[in-house]
Amino acid sequence: MNKFCLVTLFSTLVVSVQVSAQPIEPLNTLGGSKVSRQCLPLDSAHLKAQYQVTNAKGQNWSMTLLRDGQDFIIQRDATSFELWSANGEYVRYFPKEKRSVTYRRGDLLALNIQHDREQLYHLVSPTLTKRMHKTLLKHDGCFDAQGYAGKVNGVESELNWIEGIALPKQFTLGEVTNFQLQYKLVSVEPFDAKAFAALTQHYQDIDFADVGDSESDPFIAKMINQGFIEHGSSGFYSSEGHAIGSQNDHGSHVH
Repeated sequence: MNKFCLVTLFSTLVVSVQVSAQPIEPLNTLGGSKVSRQCLPLDSAHLKAQYQVTNAKGQNWSMTLLRDGQDFIIQRDATSFELWSANGEYVRYFPKEKRSVTYRRGDLLALNIQHDREQLYHLVSPTLTKRMHKTLLKHDGCFDAQGYAGKVNGVESELNWIEGIALPKQFTLGEVTNFQLQYKLVSVEPFDAKAFAALTQHYQDIDFADVGDSESDPFIAKMINQGFIEHGSSGFYSSEGHAIGSQNDHGSHVH
């Protein structure tokens, strides 16, 4: 899927995910138990949610969000996953190699890489509920989802919002019959702090600032060669391998 992209974002409204030609991956890519079909008590700050994402071409892929307080992880494929820390750091983990690359707040500022933590944490900007009008309140399975409708980026869109966990049950950017992007919640379950911490243990980390001095490291050389990181650029890449200099370099935005 994504070649080391930091902020594949739809501006300040919805997280954008790079296109993947792979089918939906099974649940629990990051680990954990089988998802129970029962309605389990959920803490919005300690959960694991899996989404099916579909684009206008009908291509599907999965995305997993895990929360541990104000820290959260987003995984879009088996190659890597992203950790966003409450202190403003961003870390990219590579499970197969057991390596990681950390971007400090200063690195992100120097690279002019911008992100909206609220948007990432909630997958869609929580301000959408104030910019759209209420429709039906739906009880579906274990949740009450408040419906919203209205124009987003000039196109009619729909949102079903689960207030209890502060996440969308479904978000459709564009009309349902002709949408640009759609998120559907597949499953959600409790995920405790211990399990969250275990996901990032025993990784050999390197600061992005040290990448240029570590090109003799086989891992760094491989990542540079494959287009994941490149000394002297932003260090973030689109799924096509093109360097992303700043958030404004992305082709698709929602304003």
